[in-house]
Formats: sequence, C-alpha cells, structure tokens
Amino acid sequence: MKYIGLDWHKRKIFSTVLEDDGTILARNTIGTNKQDIYYYLNNIKSKDNISIAMEASYNWQYTYRIAENITDNIVLAHTSKTRIIGEAKIKTDKIDSHILAYMLKADMLPKVYVPTKLSMENKVLLRSRISLVKLRTQIRNRIHAIIDRNKDCYTGLDELTDIFGKTGLSILKNTIIADIDYRILTEYIVLIEEINRKITGIEKIISERIVTDPDIELLRTIPGIGILTAFLVKSEIDNIERFSSKEKLCSYFGLIPSTHQSGSRSYNGRITKQGNKFLRWALTEAACPFGKPA
Repeated sequence: MKYIGLDWHKRKIFSTVLEDDGTILARNTIGTNKQDIYYYLNNIKSKDNISIAMEASYNWQYTYRIAENITDNIVLAHTSKTRIIGEAKIKTDKIDSHILAYMLKADMLPKVYVPTKLSMENKVLLRSRISLVKLRTQIRNRIHAIIDRNKDCYTGLDELTDIFGKTGLSILKNTIIADIDYRILTEYIVLIEEINRKITGIEKIISERIVTDPDIELLRTIPGIGILTAFLVKSEIDNIERFSSKEKLCSYFGLIPSTHQSGSRSYNGRITKQGNKFLRWALTEAACPFGKPA
C-alpha cells in the first residue's frame, strides 16, 4: 500500500508518497488539471494499491471527484482539526503533504463527511441563490441611500411596505431627481431585475427536484419551515444516519451552548457557532417569530 498526501493549491499540488514502513518514496509537484492528477495517481496505482489524503480546502470537490475514479481509499481531512499542520513551527507545502500522508498511514486524520453528488449539486444551487439574494440586498441598500439623498422629490414612496414592488419601481423610475443619482438608480434597478430573473431560474430548478421528495414534505410540517428551508436542511444533512444522536446533529448545526469546565465548576455560554453555517442561518431565520416560511 502506498500512502499519498496531497497539499492542494490553486495552481499546483504538492504530493508525498509513503511506503508501508513510512519511508518517503517520492515527493512531487503536479498540475491541478484533470489530466495531470489522473495520470499521476493512476501511474502510482499501477504498481501498488494507494490510499489518498487531502484537506477539505478550497475546491476540494474537483480533485476528490478525479481521485475517486482511481481508488475508493480517500480520506478528506477536516482542515481546522488537523492542528498538527497549522501549528507546526516549520510549515511548508512539502511538510504539509508529508504530514497528511503520515497521519493517513497512522489512521490519525479527522475525517470530513463527503456528501453524495446529488447533495453537492443541491448545495451549489442553494448557495448560489443565497449569494444572489445577498447581492440584491446590497444593491437595495444603495438605492435606499439614493432615495434618502433625494427624499423631497418622491411622492407616495413612504406609504409603500415594499418600494421594490411594481408600484414602488414605477415611482422610482418616473421621479425626476439629480441627474447622476438618477443614472445610478436606473442601473441599480436593471441589476435587481436581472438578479430577480436569476433567482427565479434557480428556484425553478429547485422546485423540480423536490416534487417527489417525502423528506421535504415531512420537514415542512415543522412551524417556520418552508420549501426552500426544507430543501436546504435536507441537502446539508444529506444522510441523517451519519449522526448517532440528536445531540450530535445539534452540534453539527452549531446551535448548542458552549461549555467551559474547570474542576468542579462548569459554565455554559453562547452557542458554539461551529459546524454548518448555512443550516445555522436557515434555522435561526425559521425560528424568528415574525418571519415567514421560506
């Protein structure tokens, strides 16, 4: 068995290959495209069985999906828990890849759950929607700033609950304000309309994926949980059986209180905020008593 540690970067990958006895067989720098990764790993496997370790860092999915076509022995390491790498006094990419290979051989790597391909696609959809909504909010805030600079020019805008509805947009487009502000305002409105179309397109794809999912319908019976939130919860959890208890599931959400214990004294503080930030955000929003199911 050969143990391979891959330290992944945007433009190159540093690799260390260990023998069964821990001897360093090879250290290489390879490219990050599919052909380079596939050729390198397949060449080693042609001589012996291989086991691969990599960290769950930026764009790990790309390398992982290539590697899983070559071997089933892949460990995705938890970046923040692999502290031996981050705390090393001498830290280089070669050393990082060596430590990954060594910890893999010793079965010491803290593993990250790898979701199914379908769940990953669903996550990409949801996170794309979240980023577009955030971008739309930023643009709306800029429009509010323009309105405040020209508040004496607008009539009827204060009476609307949503100034970005049909009536509000009509007032914004047809009210004469300072020339520069009006030009910027109209461009922002065009951006918002385009973002709305993109969001609608993503939501259409999501709707097609949840039509026959009984888990989504079950989650929607929880007060405050709507279609999108249910879809997010289902996609982020993926396989509920990977959690041995409800306490571990709550810990994954990051919604459990932090605990500080020393001797006979124990203190509970705010929630840990560790784990899946998207689930934590969605459930916090759903718990808001004045919020609407999303």
